[in-house]
Formats: sequence, structure tokens, C-alpha cells
Amino acid sequence: MSDLSPFKSRIYVRKRNAGLTPEQRTRVLLWRPARASAAVKETRVLPSGLHVRFLRVSKPRLAGRTLLFFSDTHIRSAGISGFFPGVSQRGGTEWLTKAFHELFDAVPMPDCILFGGDLAGEAAWIGQGLDFLRGLPSGPHKFAVCGNWELRRRWLPAERWRDLFAEAGFRLLLNDSADACGIRFHGLDDAKEGDGLSGEADIPRSENVCILSHNPDAAAAMLPTDRLKGAPLILCGHTHGGQFRVPGFGAVLTSSRFGKRLEYGTYRHSSTGATMYVTAGIGATWFHARICCPPEVLFVNFC
Repeated sequence: MSDLSPFKSRIYVRKRNAGLTPEQRTRVLLWRPARASAAVKETRVLPSGLHVRFLRVSKPRLAGRTLLFFSDTHIRSAGISGFFPGVSQRGGTEWLTKAFHELFDAVPMPDCILFGGDLAGEAAWIGQGLDFLRGLPSGPHKFAVCGNWELRRRWLPAERWRDLFAEAGFRLLLNDSADACGIRFHGLDDAKEGDGLSGEADIPRSENVCILSHNPDAAAAMLPTDRLKGAPLILCGHTHGGQFRVPGFGAVLTSSRFGKRLEYGTYRHSSTGATMYVTAGIGATWFHARICCPPEVLFVNFC
């Protein structure tokens, strides 16, 4: 995608994304929640309160490969209240930097680090957010996708974001692909503010594909079944797991157009067996609190 400047017809993009075809809505129904015990094998809580979810994915050709996925940092001036032990996020990047130092002391170095978008919640913190990304370990391959906050706030054109992410060591994928460690990574554009719900997603035909999509709506609606036959792994964010969760019910509200259907956790495609994980992310949006929904990152082990 060569020109996604936020100054270029936001109204036009919204009109194209206003509705989905019956076929696209049917695709969403093929995604079903997976049993927690069959998906996330372990959860480790770090002293900072950051939760690390360990997901095992069966792909013998990729056995031994590991990925670290995190999303929705929403760095801003205001801190985040957590109504559970161990979490007291201050504004800025102080808590985030501390939590990731603990993270890399607690887990093996991943082969790839993946960022799911929505870096900053205020324009003043873009620079500090990029500094945080730049400070992550230099060994792994790094890829990112744009979130709706990168595109909606009229801060910067998408091509400028591509350059900034590159300076921070991340390759930004906007409806394109890149190869690393025997895996083909494909990044979808955002569903709310970009082209994520326009046309068919041109996903590479390969068994060793990992798809990054900030919003699960784009991944669920735009991926035809024939492109999921290799059972790719799909990693998403955006919903924050609802940010406020009620035990036994889950998210009170989500930012998905499909409501609670794609709110949080691991999903399986009923026809192909593809796996999609929707992370609760790390930061917060308009309400500076997380209730029964701790900040998390995902550590993927292929076996």
C-alpha cells in the first residue's frame, strides 16, 4: 500500500468499511473459542504484574521456533489502575521498560518479536514509544503492523510510520509479507482506519505462515477458507480483552464490530484448524483501568 496518509479521504475509507458481505459474515462464524487447557499451556506472572501466556502450536516443520507477540501499549501520560495484585502502571514507559526487562530475564530469547500496533495513546509519547521499541534485544527478527491509533489520529502518514518503525528495528507490514526463520509473516492493514476490510486479503499460500492483524475483525472476515488450509497462526490485538471483565461472563464491552464473538483468547477455525489468538494487550484506552484483565504478552512455541 503506497499511500495511506490520514489526510487522504478518511470518509472514503469509512464508506468502504461500512458493511460486510454475507460471505464475510459467514467466515466469522467459522471461528470458535478453543478450550483454554488445549491452547495456553502456562501463564507466568512477573513481579511487575505483566502476565506471560505460553501458547503451543503444532507445526512440526517449525518445531523449536519461538515468537514473542505484544500489542496495544497505548503509551500516554496517565497511569493505569489494576484491580489485582502487582500492577501499578505509571504514565510513560517506565513500567513498560521494567516489565520487559523482567520478561527477557524470565523467558528464552525468541526468534522473532512481533508488535500488534497502537504504540502510543498521545502524540507526545510517540518518540518515547519508539525509544522503547529500539531498546528491545537486537538479536530477534522484528515485525509490526499498524493499529487504528497509528492511522486515526492524523499524527503521521503511514509511510512515515514505516520509516519510524524501521529506525526502531521493526519492519512494518501493510498488506505485505516478509520471511524470517522459515516463517512467512504477513501483516494486514487495520480494519477500522485502513484497508483491512477492503477486498480479499492476499495471503501467501504456504504452511508456515504467521498472520499479524491488529484487529481480529479483519482476520476473521477477510481470510478466505482456501487461504487457511495450511492452518496459519494468526495473532491479533485491539480488543484489550474488553479491559473490564466479569468472571464467568468475560468482556463487558469490546471494540470489535462482532461484539463478544472475538473478544479475547484462542480461537480455532472449524474447517481448517487454523489458530487465532486475540491478546488482551498491555495498555488502556479511554478508561485508565483494567479490571480482571491484566496486561499480557504472548510467547509462542512451535512443536
